[in-house]
Amino acid sequence: MVGPSREERGIIVAIDGIQPDKGNETVYLVRDALTGRVLVAENVLSSETAVMKALLTPVVELGVKVLGTISDAQESELLALQELWPEVPHQVCQFHALRDASKTAFEADKAAKTAIRKRLQPKVRAVRKQIKKALVTASPQEAEQLRVLDAYATGILTALNIDGVQPLTFATVEASQMLEEIEASLQHLLKKGAP
Repeated sequence: MVGPSREERGIIVAIDGIQPDKGNETVYLVRDALTGRVLVAENVLSSETAVMKALLTPVVELGVKVLGTISDAQESELLALQELWPEVPHQVCQFHALRDASKTAFEADKAAKTAIRKRLQPKVRAVRKQIKKALVTASPQEAEQLRVLDAYATGILTALNIDGVQPLTFATVEASQMLEEIEASLQHLLKKGAP
């Protein structure tokens, strides 16, 4: 005997909004967290509780059992969800919770990366300037070597300019891994006895 389908058991209503430009409309998505299916997508000018309830009305009209709700803990969203489904458990979105929890560490990482970049970037740029100057009078073999060194310098600048992404991608960790790969490659060339 086959059991009830996921829809027959119920849905978990997740609501989240994104405002691409400050002061403009907010795009809200309401979806079933179990299936990922979008239930409502709408642009709204306000995120007041009444507007959130109106946004969620099509979900109520589905007549499907709501097993739980998820939001980013915005007060108007919380109130609307609580008024529509008072007996249903609510959870704060894990991404938002992690983002909020990692804020201090993320800001410290950003400051550390900026300090490292300020210290190293001028040195790498000076080396690249020397390489460009030396290319003018270099033999073909020397020019090839200088271009390889310039590519490494570009890789270093790329690593120094990488940005982190909250909640858990820290720029200094990413940059450090990239710089370690560059160092390993240079060590490999040195051991290989490349010209």
